[in-house]
Amino acid sequence: MKAEIRLVLMDDQVLILEAIAALLQAHGSEHGIKVLACAKNYPQVLEAVQQLDPHLVLLDMHMPEINGSEVAYKLKKHLPDLKIVMLSGFESLQEVAQAKAAGADGYAFKSDPTVVLVNTILEVMAGENPFVSTVGPEELLPAALDYGLTRRQRQVLKLLAQGEHNKVIAQCLGISVRTAEKHRAQVLAKLNKPSPSTLSHIAVELGLTHDLMISGTP
Repeated sequence: MKAEIRLVLMDDQVLILEAIAALLQAHGSEHGIKVLACAKNYPQVLEAVQQLDPHLVLLDMHMPEINGSEVAYKLKKHLPDLKIVMLSGFESLQEVAQAKAAGADGYAFKSDPTVVLVNTILEVMAGENPFVSTVGPEELLPAALDYGLTRRQRQVLKLLAQGEHNKVIAQCLGISVRTAEKHRAQVLAKLNKPSPSTLSHIAVELGLTHDLMISGTP
């Protein structure tokens, strides 16, 4: 008999939640996968995790109030042993890297066949890290972990993670406030508009906790 794998699902769209739950019930039950609850937002998923003690949470990457990476970061912070798999409708290598930086254990696309999602869950529960197989060749993933940021944008990211505003960023980098605003907008766009805590976590992941050499490089 297969060991039971208890899951909680989170997606802000009810039809998608119900569809994923039904697919996992139909194709995952033979592997011991059991859906305990479906949540539409962070308070609901947190309550479900605290009350039902699942092995794994399947999170939608894109939600209106809080993105999946932020939910993953919050859950992992309090429950480091909880397994998390991200699910997204966008095949973005950058978002895969963001999810990994937030602590997710695996990643799947909504365009994948159900068997891929089931296998991703099984691999995560087996202690594997199914990120590379999701996004392509292994050598692509390290390159993605810089999120496509330029040297100047990495400097801006470090200052943003420290809580600095545009005026201070401009003074530190020797640029105009308007240019600082432009860099800030570009950084946040590349990082999928993260919350302050996720922003700080990404800065740590990129090794920006040490002092940066500030120069005139644009």
